[in-house]
Amino acid sequence: MMRILIVEDDFRIAEMYREYLLENTPADEILTALNASESFRVLKENDINLMLVDVYLPDMHGDKLIEEVLKIHPYMNFIVITASQESEKVKSMMQLGALYYLVKPVKLNKLSETVNDYVARNKELSEVAEMDQEKIDRYFGRGSHVEETELPKGIDSVTLKKIEDAFSIGEEWTSSQMGDYLGTSRTTVRRYLEYMRKTGKLVVSQDFGDKGRPEKKYRKITL
Repeated sequence: MMRILIVEDDFRIAEMYREYLLENTPADEILTALNASESFRVLKENDINLMLVDVYLPDMHGDKLIEEVLKIHPYMNFIVITASQESEKVKSMMQLGALYYLVKPVKLNKLSETVNDYVARNKELSEVAEMDQEKIDRYFGRGSHVEETELPKGIDSVTLKKIEDAFSIGEEWTSSQMGDYLGTSRTTVRRYLEYMRKTGKLVVSQDFGDKGRPEKKYRKITL
């Protein structure tokens, strides 16, 4: 039986998520909690497989909640949902073990797609006793991509894969955000982002930021 716990302080949003996921995922039961304290009570009374956690809760920050949950449920799986696109926040959630990172406002079809991807990955893992490298790569979201010999000059497969992986945890990135996240220069990152845009993997929009200086914001194209 698959149970999901949504930890979201806005009751209306939590209910919207719950109703949509019940209709569009294999979840048998979806529970909600409006704060961290309530989530611990739900976890104590129910066997939860997956938690959808908002970062900004009234009584505890989301990353602290994940840390505390892992102390009592070390194999819990998490999808982080937040308005924050800061590279440091993304990095910290990855280090805690979050499987996915969704930026608000989250499209409902994106939310169900993410949950269904989690279900599919775990189903594949439970059906086999051993996994070859190809299956392991697919499980960790590292499927085969374009061979390095097919890439243009100045684009290597390792860096390209790191940037592709980043879009699985953050829907939108500027070149400066991506550069901070990867520890790479903005110029280098921009070259890769523009390559991905030209090959039809990304779309771009203008972000004027706090100081009104326009900067390109890249978003992954989902079909």
